[in-house]
Amino acid sequence: MTLKYGSRYGPPLERREDGSLYQMTEAQQKLAARLVEKNCCNYWHGSCLLLEDGEMRSCPQRISYSVCCWWFRNAVLPSARELEAEIFNNDRFKRCVRCGRKYLPGSNRNLYCPYCAGMVRRQKDRERKWKMRHECPHLGA
Repeated sequence: MTLKYGSRYGPPLERREDGSLYQMTEAQQKLAARLVEKNCCNYWHGSCLLLEDGEMRSCPQRISYSVCCWWFRNAVLPSARELEAEIFNNDRFKRCVRCGRKYLPGSNRNLYCPYCAGMVRRQKDRERKWKMRHECPHLGA
């Protein structure tokens, strides 16, 4: 038997420890529906080309609150890293010290989200260089 993606014989989806599919909140589902419309190569005018068997079938991922499409999980969702992290790694999130936004840290030492990290680094560089210029007796300050 050959595996056909999008059919009931396709590869298994990721599930929680209790066997249930990962669920999305309403806001996450709206973002996922937009992602499907914009980025999924199998989405065409509200239908899924993988499920087509002579007649058009509506896209299940676009209307479902669970992650139920293998193609969405492995090809579309990785393009939205934050949404993927919210759905699958809810316990690994941290809050940015500066802006309070949730982000997925690259290490356990991160304090700031990627946007704020660049701004804080530039601010600290400015302060360090100002201090060096104004407190060093050899620079004639």
